[in-house]
Amino acid sequence: MKKIILTFVLILCTAVLFSCEKDIPTENTGDTEAVSSYDTVENETLHPAPAIDGEHPALIAHGGGAVYGYRLTNSLEALDSSYANGFRFFELDFEVTSDGQYVLLHDWDSMAGRMLFRRGNMSLDEFNSAEKFASLNLLDLEGLLEWLDGHEDCYIITDGKCGNEPFLARLYEGAGKLSERFIPQAYSYAEYEMAKNIGFERVILTLYRMNDTEEGLLYFAEAQKPWAITIPSSVLTQTLVSGFAELGIYTYAHTVNDLTFFEEWHKYGLYGIYTDYFCPVKWVY
Repeated sequence: MKKIILTFVLILCTAVLFSCEKDIPTENTGDTEAVSSYDTVENETLHPAPAIDGEHPALIAHGGGAVYGYRLTNSLEALDSSYANGFRFFELDFEVTSDGQYVLLHDWDSMAGRMLFRRGNMSLDEFNSAEKFASLNLLDLEGLLEWLDGHEDCYIITDGKCGNEPFLARLYEGAGKLSERFIPQAYSYAEYEMAKNIGFERVILTLYRMNDTEEGLLYFAEAQKPWAITIPSSVLTQTLVSGFAELGIYTYAHTVNDLTFFEEWHKYGLYGIYTDYFCPVKWVY
């Protein structure tokens, strides 16, 4: 089988050294860090990922991408920095305020403590008026829609921490014509069907909350042909990655900040990654 060799040319964001990475602490967030072991890669049978296309980016900016060396801020500055560095697809976290409005925030616990200097849910007015970490601009849904309207080539992948069904229903209605540029992540088969029924054409099945067999996941992928499937980097298996690739399903791993990890798994069919720090410059293949 002819191997497709993909040369990944990237730059690091400002002042990032992995040995002294300025991470914002998180607690029980569900995010997983990349690991350097490939013990789950069982043999050298290759199942190349689908070819590069304009519909699916190889790199997705995780939490909007890092800014000033900090990750998971979901801030306006992160979006602008990642856009300048070549990103056009952004995974963003959404929470709901005490008065039922949606904001870009990873969680009301550790990240609220870092970003807003206070843990615990608050109203939209309190969120907007609170002092912000590093004077970053944190967005509510209205602010995100305004940004997206001014960036016609951008897409948002949602990570709803706030109850997916009411959030996606509100998002689809409130975004209007911009709804086509949102790609929801579904955390179960039922949520996948719900998102499609709401009207979203592109939906990602993300596996970090799921508990199904590899056989069940492959059966779903073959039957439903989701836009993509995202797998935590710590639980990648050759069976899943190769199986999805053979079905023509685009698969992503999160969160990956180790280039050698991506290169190794790409040989087995992994298409792309959610990343904090890598920045797309040019693809040669």
